[in-house]
Amino acid sequence: MPNYTKKSNLISINSNLISDTDKDLLTALEIFITQYKLAKQTKHIPLKLFSNKKLGVLEVVVKYLKENTPLSYSEIAKILNRDQRTIWTTYNKAVKKHKEKFKIIGEEFINIESFSNTKKSPLQILINELEEKGYSLKEIAKITNRSYKNIWMTKKRK
Repeated sequence: MPNYTKKSNLISINSNLISDTDKDLLTALEIFITQYKLAKQTKHIPLKLFSNKKLGVLEVVVKYLKENTPLSYSEIAKILNRDQRTIWTTYNKAVKKHKEKFKIIGEEFINIESFSNTKKSPLQILINELEEKGYSLKEIAKITNRSYKNIWMTKKRK
């Protein structure tokens, strides 16, 4: 078991070496880092999450935003340009299908704000985003864990 008394003494000694202005600077830096992480979470979603075949594209986005950011249903609705009740319903359906919290993996991200376009389906938006990144329809089918025919037909819809 670690000796907490020694550690607390070291902390109090080191905190005496830091001036009040340095403490303010450190606090401001911590706040900035927290806000930066939150902004990154609310602007981008890991591409790997879309490989969940149980969930639809919008369900993945809503579940990610609800569980991985401190956003409310109304804030998510504003970001996605949808009704708050739609977001609530989508989240509840997603949780029934996939109870566990997402494990954030992968280095590639998709811009969440692109899903605010309500003239296209979320899958159409995802396909367009991935095509802009240079993926073929075959690769998109593999990434999203959906059939090539499904991806091809969704792309051809207007």
